[in-house]
This record gives sequence, structure tokens and C-alpha cells, in this order.
Amino acid sequence: MRGVDAAGRGLVTALVASALLLPTASRAAEPYEGAWAKTLKDCNDPDGATSLTIIGLNMKIDGMPRAMVEQYENHCFIDKKSTTGNDTTLNATCYEFWDDFKKKVSGRNEIIKLSVVSKDALKIDGNSYRRCPEKPGKKKR
Repeated sequence: MRGVDAAGRGLVTALVASALLLPTASRAAEPYEGAWAKTLKDCNDPDGATSLTIIGLNMKIDGMPRAMVEQYENHCFIDKKSTTGNDTTLNATCYEFWDDFKKKVSGRNEIIKLSVVSKDALKIDGNSYRRCPEKPGKKKR
């Protein structure tokens, strides 16, 4: 596995910070928006190869709102979504490296399946995730 460049690590850190500013489950536009991980430890480690996944329909990328699913070395921009009941299918274009996205090269089409189990539990492609807790003292919007 190739390493993440400094810009990519900075982006992940920025996205984690912005994800923590996303609306909580009770205020989110969609119940799957927010920061998710397989373990609580993964919630607190934005710089490593963890399960931390950030889903947002209005993430600011270069000042513009973009719908994204962000994971370690997997930057996916949502092209289309369809929801039936608690299940949402995302058609996305994904890039391993942030520079590839910037250059619009090496993108691959992916289908991501989300299943809302509860306000704090989500299945992503059949794998169980839990909502990362808000940071103490976080300002509510």
C-alpha cells in the first residue's frame, strides 16, 4: 500500500474536524451523515489506516459543497444516491490519492451500500459501524 502524502493527511484531518461539526443524528439531513468507525479507538485516530469513515452530503472542498464518503486512502465523491426505506445506494467516483482527484485521473466507479440500523449504528457494504461521539464542548449549530 502506498503512503499518504502530506496533503492527503491534512485533508483527512480537516474532514474529520468538519465531520465533527456535521449535524448530529437528530439534526442531520440524512441519518447516515457523520463520522463512523468500527471501534471507538478508530474515531480518535484521523491519521492512520483505520475504519474511520466520514459521510457528508455538503462537505466543503475548495470552498464548494460536495457529497462525499471519505476513508483512509479512499476519497469518494457521490454522483448519485437512491434510498429505499433504511437502505441507501451511493454511486460514487473514488480516488486513492487526493492529488488524483485534483487532476481527475485514476478515478474508479464504486457502489457503496448504506443500511441504517439505528441512529448510532450503520452498515457500510455489510460491515457494522458505530457513530463516533461528538467531542465534549462542541458548539451546536
